[in-house]
Amino acid sequence: MKKISPRKDKPSPFSRIMRKGQEKTNYKARNGKLLMLMSEEDHARIAKLISKWLAQDETNP
Repeated sequence: MKKISPRKDKPSPFSRIMRKGQEKTNYKARNGKLLMLMSEEDHARIAKLISKWLAQDETNP
């Protein structure tokens, strides 16, 4: 009978793509931490913009 569940030792297709991308860009954990710190500010700005749009939609039926 064929196993339906994925093998535990085989990485997922997504993790293989991520690993290849990290190899191509010479990803290092230090650079990743810096990018995450910088992107957190972007997330806050994006959230403020979305909340502003939602507030405008509520006031303009």
